[in-house]
Amino acid sequence: MTRTFRRAAVAALASTALIGLAAAVPQQAAAQPAPLPTFDFADCPELPAGADPAQWRCEVLLSSGTIKFGALGEQDTGAMRLTFAEGRLNGEFAQVFGALRAEPTRVPGGLLGGGGPGQHPLLRTDLRLEYAGFADFLSDGDRMGVQHLKLRVLNGLLPNACTIGDDADPLVFRPVRTGGPDRISADPPVLRFTMEDNAFAVPAARGCGGLDRLVDKRFGLPSPAGANSMKLTTLVGLKSYTEL
Repeated sequence: MTRTFRRAAVAALASTALIGLAAAVPQQAAAQPAPLPTFDFADCPELPAGADPAQWRCEVLLSSGTIKFGALGEQDTGAMRLTFAEGRLNGEFAQVFGALRAEPTRVPGGLLGGGGPGQHPLLRTDLRLEYAGFADFLSDGDRMGVQHLKLRVLNGLLPNACTIGDDADPLVFRPVRTGGPDRISADPPVLRFTMEDNAFAVPAARGCGGLDRLVDKRFGLPSPAGANSMKLTTLVGLKSYTEL
């Protein structure tokens, strides 16, 4: 057998082996896009008198991310759904707030900090972000308006009125866009962007039934501007008022 023939035979055997191996390995499925969440437009607000529905749209923002303030380490915000309307009224830009609904998120260590699996159930503490009476969603470049927020402190030893900040002295959230907007769906129209604010102050607790100081000590409040942060990833669903 000549050397040339031997090389050709080896190459043919190698090619046959590779073909057999490829046939034996299952083909990897093409990556599928993540399914879109369900956007609930039930909180779309009523439009002002005289507003033309064709010039208004309802926006639903689904957000999740992290928050850090005072003595609280970075933790999940809980899923949030914020709804508002924007459009034209008497020839000028206008907005109407709808609602902010957020899931409570567990505070590690509970009301007193520390603790563990055997911690007493009454010390379990959750936080829930809530609307505090004002919002302006008009963007200016990467600056995405302002929202007044408060944190509801949920604990069996505290009254339901216990909050960190309130409508008179809120947490003033002025987010800056850090990514996007990216269109992830054209029909229905859905956008995605990321935003954060690390310049807001966090006020002291109030309405905690005489345990305000305990809550302040637990969370390191009040916490000055620059010592806190909130980072969110947001999906936006849009619908014209003529479609509602």
